[in-house]
Amino acid sequence: MNKMLCYRKQFLLANGYIAQLKNWQHHKIDNLHLFSHPDIEITRKEKNSILIIMIGYMFDPFQPSKSNDDIMTDIISKVSSFNEMIRTLKFYTGRYAVIYKDNENFVILHDPLGLREIYFCTKPNKVICGSQPNLLNFFSDPKLGVTHDQNILHFYKHDMKLVRRGRLWIGDETYYDSIKHLMPNHYLDCISLTAKRYWPREKIKKLDFNTAVKQASDYLKGTLKAVTSRYDVMMAVTSGKDSRSLLAASREVQDRIYYFINKEQNLNDDSADICIPQDMLNKIKIPFHIHDVSGPVDEEFKKVFLNNVFMSSELILPTIYNVYYKNHQEKLNLLGVGEIGRDYYGKAPQDLDGYYLARCLKYKRSRYATNQCEKWLQETRVIAEKFNIDIMKLVLWELLLGNWGVVGNSESDIAIEEFDPYNSHYIYETMLSVNPAQSDIFDGMFKLMWPELLDYPFNPPETLKDRMKLWSKQTGIFNILQRYIYRYDHWRYRRLMGLSQRGTKDKGMV
Repeated sequence: MNKMLCYRKQFLLANGYIAQLKNWQHHKIDNLHLFSHPDIEITRKEKNSILIIMIGYMFDPFQPSKSNDDIMTDIISKVSSFNEMIRTLKFYTGRYAVIYKDNENFVILHDPLGLREIYFCTKPNKVICGSQPNLLNFFSDPKLGVTHDQNILHFYKHDMKLVRRGRLWIGDETYYDSIKHLMPNHYLDCISLTAKRYWPREKIKKLDFNTAVKQASDYLKGTLKAVTSRYDVMMAVTSGKDSRSLLAASREVQDRIYYFINKEQNLNDDSADICIPQDMLNKIKIPFHIHDVSGPVDEEFKKVFLNNVFMSSELILPTIYNVYYKNHQEKLNLLGVGEIGRDYYGKAPQDLDGYYLARCLKYKRSRYATNQCEKWLQETRVIAEKFNIDIMKLVLWELLLGNWGVVGNSESDIAIEEFDPYNSHYIYETMLSVNPAQSDIFDGMFKLMWPELLDYPFNPPETLKDRMKLWSKQTGIFNILQRYIYRYDHWRYRRLMGLSQRGTKDKGMV
């Protein structure tokens, strides 16, 4: 097995030279050492006292022909402070980590969703930050090791196994001692070794619906032009809105994209995620490829795969090995996450608390998850109110997508690069500027970019359970049932944890 698959596309910032990484790219930053795997792009720019290093890549949807070097040249020419860099980055999309250093600041941040993951030490050590907690632990000196916090260990060994197939951490702590996860919308101060929020910094301004639709559509179309001008591209299409919105945005560059679906264990020929895109793309005369992911996985590959990413599992390993690694390594795989433009979790109740958020994340009986959600809520509630942001959208963004959502991208790095065209503060702010309960920005985008795609249903119910759930929502019964179920779950949680029932209130829907 190729040794270069180990920690593929990862990076490590350290206080000293690490001989074991002599085959990685190496950059000195004063007395520090940045090591990056040979297969990840590094772009370095300096001007006067400012140094900016990008690990990964960016696209400029407004000038799609620009390269990483062009974009970084533009950025450093515009900024004279860290705050100016934050404002400038808003208009780009990509999957990146950016190091910024001047006479006063030495920080690192990542793309809005945190897809280019960053973990960091909270106390002085040879290692400062890097792509994965196990990577930091392996090269740490003195050795950090597993945490001694029994609350974290119980959560990891027991609670996590019951939720989203054991792939959803809650909060910024990790399994390792003194190693934390940099959450979305935060940067790491590399001097104080603390994470600080950098977004939002101003109120989200309400936009006219048609203006927001055009802004979002133009941005996605520009992104697709930029991506296809630089890479061979593949794009999964399902029966959902997010992937179909990317299909709509790709209309002008469709001849440069390989459209597909992976026929995984939960799908068959009659599944909506296969038959709907197949019929739809046949009608618009675009080739559609259905991948059989079955087949044995090389044991050495499996071993490296499971070691590369701390949260990895064998869940999507057959797809990664049999489809991406064997046949599509040179392509950029497009995946879209547009849920921030919809009411994924609904509206927050007036007496919102940590348990409500933990239950939204499927942790009905986890003290650790509840406490971490309460901590996040206390830190974030004022921010959401001050800057006019629906806090439940931030729950989705930072607690769900920023932890569970990034795992698949990091796992796939061993075989293929994955990119989300929605991964930009510009388009997320545009989507947050309209009320999805009143008008669906996605419907507006489809009508503007490719109206024929609305002729096919989105995620139609396929089982009796799905049809019953849809019927109950349409009749209003679903909301009533959810309120009673929530009250029961909250009562049971408090009983199991030995908490007082006083003050327990109906939180409404989850």
